[in-house]
Amino acid sequence: MAASRRRSAGLLVPVSVALAVLLFLAGAATAKKTGQLTVFWGRNKNEGTLREACDTGLYNTVIISFYSVFGHGRYWGDLSGHPIAGVGDDIKHCQSRNILFIRC
Repeated sequence: MAASRRRSAGLLVPVSVALAVLLFLAGAATAKKTGQLTVFWGRNKNEGTLREACDTGLYNTVIISFYSVFGHGRYWGDLSGHPIAGVGDDIKHCQSRNILFIRC
């Protein structure tokens, strides 16, 4: 039993180091512009306009799927303070930049 504990303790350091290296590499990979990133837009009024999100160059897909009421043939989007008057033009702008737009 004592040998089993020593073996487990001996594995703790290499496993911890491997995990730390993986976490470091994953953090570095997510910080780069890859062009393969999807964003859920519209839930936070402080995130800027849809056009601004598309113009960052970070996203290749934008999803709006925030419904506050749905069912029985009724669907109401909740864009949490975003002015909806310009959203249609912003969608067209995103599409002109070859950004996939999905409304769920």
